[in-house]
Amino acid sequence: MLMEVKDYLASRREASVRDVAAHFSISQETARALLEHWVRKGKASRLSLEQCRQCALHCGKSWEAYQWLEQKAEYPR
Repeated sequence: MLMEVKDYLASRREASVRDVAAHFSISQETARALLEHWVRKGKASRLSLEQCRQCALHCGKSWEAYQWLEQKAEYPR
């Protein structure tokens, strides 16, 4: 499951805890724990509300999201 979450987040570049939970049919708590694994490894980071791309308003709603930090390696041809 860790690798699937990694692939999902890396392909989207960022995703909310709710999106990850819905995509994998898991609880938000489980999604958060899996995402935090990648934060601890230095591969992902938490996005702050100011970085929220869900809407243009700073509504103060609880919004947890993560961003993949690692770029895909480009291999010479």
